[in-house]
Amino acid sequence: MLKKYITLFILSLVLVIIFPKYIISSPISMPLDHWSYHFIERFQAKGVLKGYLNNTKPYSRDEMAKMIFHILNEEQKGNLKLTKIEKGQLDELKQEFAQELSELGMTSIKGRKHLVDWVKDDKNGIVQMSYNQNTTVKRGTEDHNIYKGTYQILVRGDFNDSFFFNLDSRASYEKSDEPRPIWIPYYTRYPWEAISNSYVVLKLPWTDIQIGKDQILWGTGYNGVIGLASVDRTFDIIKFPIEFWRIRYTNILGFPRDELIESGRTSIVTKYLAAHRIEANVMPGFVISWQEAYILAKGFNIELINPITPYQMVEDYLSDAGNNTMEGDIDVCLIPNVKFYLALFLDDYHPGKNPLTYGAFRWAGLGGLLITDPFGIDDIDFRAEYARVEPWVYPHKGIIQKPPSASSYKQFDLPLGHWIGPNADNLFFEVNKSLTKDLQTSISYSKVRKGEIGGSLYDYDAKAMDSEKKFLDGIIEKTQNVTLSIIYRWQDSNIKLSYSIIKIDNKQSERAKLPSAFSGKEPWKAGNNWSQNILNVSLTFKY
Repeated sequence: MLKKYITLFILSLVLVIIFPKYIISSPISMPLDHWSYHFIERFQAKGVLKGYLNNTKPYSRDEMAKMIFHILNEEQKGNLKLTKIEKGQLDELKQEFAQELSELGMTSIKGRKHLVDWVKDDKNGIVQMSYNQNTTVKRGTEDHNIYKGTYQILVRGDFNDSFFFNLDSRASYEKSDEPRPIWIPYYTRYPWEAISNSYVVLKLPWTDIQIGKDQILWGTGYNGVIGLASVDRTFDIIKFPIEFWRIRYTNILGFPRDELIESGRTSIVTKYLAAHRIEANVMPGFVISWQEAYILAKGFNIELINPITPYQMVEDYLSDAGNNTMEGDIDVCLIPNVKFYLALFLDDYHPGKNPLTYGAFRWAGLGGLLITDPFGIDDIDFRAEYARVEPWVYPHKGIIQKPPSASSYKQFDLPLGHWIGPNADNLFFEVNKSLTKDLQTSISYSKVRKGEIGGSLYDYDAKAMDSEKKFLDGIIEKTQNVTLSIIYRWQDSNIKLSYSIIKIDNKQSERAKLPSAFSGKEPWKAGNNWSQNILNVSLTFKY
């Protein structure tokens, strides 16, 4: 296995030297749950960041710093008026990105102190320690208490501005009286859990090469994306980005894992994910993107590390041995304080066929709207988003072959696209309000409808591909969720409080959602109405 990874790295290194000399520097990623993403998206909607690319995530620390630098310059020029809360939040981000901003010429900023701040000659690094205590109380149709404690260590740094490293390791223990699901991922060691997202980055004259585990989030969307979603657990990737003019090209070779089911038994395999994405700012405030993702489960082919090969041609050349998908999305920020976004995902495309009724025409769509400071009310934003995933999207016919192959668009039991999975849709609304620079509140509403037929990641019906499909076919499980949350931050620490009311019509049992290959699977049943109130308190101390 080690020899294989070394070989892949050397081949990737040979390939990237053919690219022009344009790079994205300081490539350590910002975690996707960091509040800076919400801050940046608000200013994208305001039209302040019209010239920046925004839907290939995670952002690097350098990318984030450049956008913050631009906001600061616009304010100093008098082109932008900030509220008191926005100024306070901007000051917080200036401290967070002091090192990166100093490289852009802002040398007078005092950076945030960490547990260890190490600088020597051309080497530097930081170390942070964190502890999170999460308590969940559920009351309603079922009553449960869940307590989870998590220790975390974060280490990042670089040597001579050419070799970067990032380590994020977490160890958790959970105590709960809630029954464990019948079908759970193979890797779990409940109640213990250990996760490490760690990678190194080599900066070359032409590009950067990143090797290791990191998050990937490609495509527009807030409550989920239909293109390439971040999953927990992450998987190993080899990634390199190229950016020039108003265009960014990103290529990855990933190694997700999956469960194969045959005769009611499972086996764990590693498969290959080759993906590339091109994002272009065609005019200020208008960003258009296109991407391909190809999964190959049977062996390895050299074409997977060719960053300029269309993967549709690879799929044809390899006689449909893998699974190719495509996604396109647009972001429009032409109206002040308003952001529109749309995305279309194609699993199988059949010209001349009706995409709403032809079974083999498998697609997903997503659209959304973000309005900042509506009706002149400062420090508030409103979002509406809708996602629809057609039946049989994400699973692949390879899972019913003899022997089966892990060619579905997923990592273990999680889709690599939208989290609702196939034959489902999601309507989402949210209002966020900042009360101070450190205190934010939000209220959200989510409705998910899940259809019985064509809604499993583990099942594939080849006959259904040649027949007429029906969206949300079979019994429909409907889940409605209203959540009120409050978060208070102080530096890198925070306290979060949320209260949710959940109601489910036609709630299905765990056995009803088992893969059909298991003898214990039960049919879906109608009439089981279920409700629950959930209180969650999360305390995080980080230094």
